[in-house]
Amino acid sequence: MNYELFDDGHNERIDLLAHIRAIGEITKQSGGLNDLFYEFADSHLEFIGNHIQIDKPTAAIFASMINMYSGHSISINQLAGYLKIECIDILMMMDELEELEQKELIQINQDSDPDPFSYSQEVLAFKIPLRTIDALRKGSCAELLNKKDLTFDDFFREVEYLCEERVQRRQSYKNTKAKMNSLLQDNTHLDFVKKITALNLNDDDVLVLLRFFHYTINVDEPDMSLRHLSALYDHSSHFTGIKRLLKSGNYILLKKGLIENSCSDGFCETDSYRLTSAVRDDFLGDLNEVLTETPVKGLKLSNSITEKNLFYPSKTQRSIDELVSLLHSDSFPAIQKRLCDKGMRTGFACLFSGSPGTGKTETVLQIARRCGRDIMQIDISSTKSKWFGDSEKIIKSLFDKYRTAVRRQPTTPILLFNEADAVFSKRRHLDEDYNGPAQTENAIQNIILQEIENLNGILIATTNLSANMDTAFERRFLYKIEFEKPEIVTRKAIWLSMMPELDEEKAHTLALRYDFSGGQIENVARKVSVHHVLSGNVPSLEEMIRFCDEEIIHRNGSRQIGFLAA
Repeated sequence: MNYELFDDGHNERIDLLAHIRAIGEITKQSGGLNDLFYEFADSHLEFIGNHIQIDKPTAAIFASMINMYSGHSISINQLAGYLKIECIDILMMMDELEELEQKELIQINQDSDPDPFSYSQEVLAFKIPLRTIDALRKGSCAELLNKKDLTFDDFFREVEYLCEERVQRRQSYKNTKAKMNSLLQDNTHLDFVKKITALNLNDDDVLVLLRFFHYTINVDEPDMSLRHLSALYDHSSHFTGIKRLLKSGNYILLKKGLIENSCSDGFCETDSYRLTSAVRDDFLGDLNEVLTETPVKGLKLSNSITEKNLFYPSKTQRSIDELVSLLHSDSFPAIQKRLCDKGMRTGFACLFSGSPGTGKTETVLQIARRCGRDIMQIDISSTKSKWFGDSEKIIKSLFDKYRTAVRRQPTTPILLFNEADAVFSKRRHLDEDYNGPAQTENAIQNIILQEIENLNGILIATTNLSANMDTAFERRFLYKIEFEKPEIVTRKAIWLSMMPELDEEKAHTLALRYDFSGGQIENVARKVSVHHVLSGNVPSLEEMIRFCDEEIIHRNGSRQIGFLAA
């Protein structure tokens, strides 16, 4: 039997698959894995062994698996039958098989037994990943084997692959740790790896920590449940010890301040954990540099806001002008630096309060447009969940998202809590018999209070019911601007701005007759525009008065808002 291959010089590479095929032919001719096989397959085994850095017996098993490849798992019985040896011989070669798995050339997993009469529900099986087939087809496994000097992004792609292979049971826990160690040792040039190594954790705890980083970076979810963490382990009993330590607060990653409970402010406890803010900021410096120019989803861009003329009473106008000066990009960084130098908080929380329609939300938009700041708007209804503990997690994640936006955006964006009455109201009394909803609302408020206290950005909240606000929130707002209903002079200016076709006398008449907010005047102006399109005529003053009367809400036969005697 002669199966020597020669490179004729026309190809830049020798075909690995040709050597593997030759080994398959020799296996058939020699009657399996025996002395005759090794005698005739020696040169092919040596070539594969040198290329992949494995010994000849391991190369023989690997080549046999490739020859058996059909896209499906290869059971231990099938492999033993192909090699004409006993299953126990395969078990005695598990070290070689695990070496192939560590090199990511094969996967050792447990497949469901196809035999319905079998008492065993699992069988030992081996699978060839598509990436191995692709590497062999290209004639080189070098890229598969080379995990050195990776970029930060490539490093975490490997972490993602490592976690996914383990969770899907395509790789043993032992080999997962071994590959994790190799990945860290081969990439000590990364600051992230240096910091992980400096923690001096054992392999099991490093793997758990990397799982948290994987969830934060690759899955883009800051919170990870115990269920997802336990997926690293073969059986739930293997995770029991760590779970017990997490619950008691004695787990090493908790004690070192690397992770925290998702609601770690002491107001509630969940089965969800996350990296601490300090760890994310410290360990992910490389990532922050990469993401600085990456747009953050869900932001309303300042350059997309339409310019509008707004009119306020003189006192309100002065307060808004001062706030615009503060938030302008020319002065804001210097102000933050001055506060930081003095050991003061650098975040700014502002409260806009007043009746509906007085321009609170539109003022936030116009401030953002003038100062070139994008807006992250919070939908209060989206923070409420029927599941206990979920609302707190949602609030925490929203503030996490805002912190990410602050880090990534060149100009600090505005966090807008619009119509925040529901979350800024007075804290509820906890009834002994039924305190679930009250406890949840109080927990949410406590989280928001703590987040405002630690704010490193700009938060603006709007409310229609400032009288119902909890005093703890009042103290957290540095700027409080009251939006009163416009005076007659201001109302007249709004009428003329909304409807330039009005003359001074009609505008004065409407301003005097109706104590409308800017929002109400805009509603009337829209009706006028609709009437003009449908009829082709500009409404008369009588028709304008009719539109205004329709804008007034009637209750119990009396006019409740908006009407003044002419």
